[in-house]
Amino acid sequence: MPNLPNVIADWPAPANICALTTTMAVGHSLPPYAHNNLALHVGDNAEHVLLNRRQLVTSLHLPNEPAWLEQTHSTDCVVIEKDPNRVADAATTRQTSSPLVIMTADCLPIVLCDLAGTEIAAIHAGWRGLAQGIVENTLAKMHHLPSQLIAWIGPSICHTCFEIGSDVKDTYLKRYPYTSDAFHNNGSRLFADLPKLAELILQTLGIFGVFQSGACTYEQNKTFYSYRRQAQTGRIATLIWFKK
Repeated sequence: MPNLPNVIADWPAPANICALTTTMAVGHSLPPYAHNNLALHVGDNAEHVLLNRRQLVTSLHLPNEPAWLEQTHSTDCVVIEKDPNRVADAATTRQTSSPLVIMTADCLPIVLCDLAGTEIAAIHAGWRGLAQGIVENTLAKMHHLPSQLIAWIGPSICHTCFEIGSDVKDTYLKRYPYTSDAFHNNGSRLFADLPKLAELILQTLGIFGVFQSGACTYEQNKTFYSYRRQAQTGRIATLIWFKK
């Protein structure tokens, strides 16, 4: 496994499936993107970002460059081997030479694989994308039934840090009325548990094996980038791929 201080997915995936989330540590980017920013769209020096991406491929011994997406907080999922489009917020593949990757800085990274280790998916789920059906759209592009899949939810903003407006809660309860327990008040302030929302949705759709990293991007300011903590910042990456 890699030498970099990544967060390795703790889930019962088949032996040929690897999944992890990167951290800020060890890279070429300078403040406010220090050190291991992997996003080209946040104002960082492009040469530094490309060096970080090269470091990622080398350190993880990836079979190819990951399929980087142009994420727009959409609900679009692409099948890597069939669709050349990369403007999407989720991807799936059965092609063993195509690592999948999504970038986050508080949003939810979700990875999926089947129990036989023949199909993988990666989802970038902000609160809007999750509420508008990106999980459903991804499952619709996959060959396996939800009951044949497991999921890992990587580091994201946690339930004590993700303050929201009542409109966010209303949006979820209208589409997913069973998610009321994922919201709580602290005085006059309203908070959402984004990882719990995703877990409830995944389980209701039929994915019963859902596993959480439990790490908070907002709180762990020496480990992860957080847009809510600092708007001008980098992006971590969550990857899933087939090991040779």
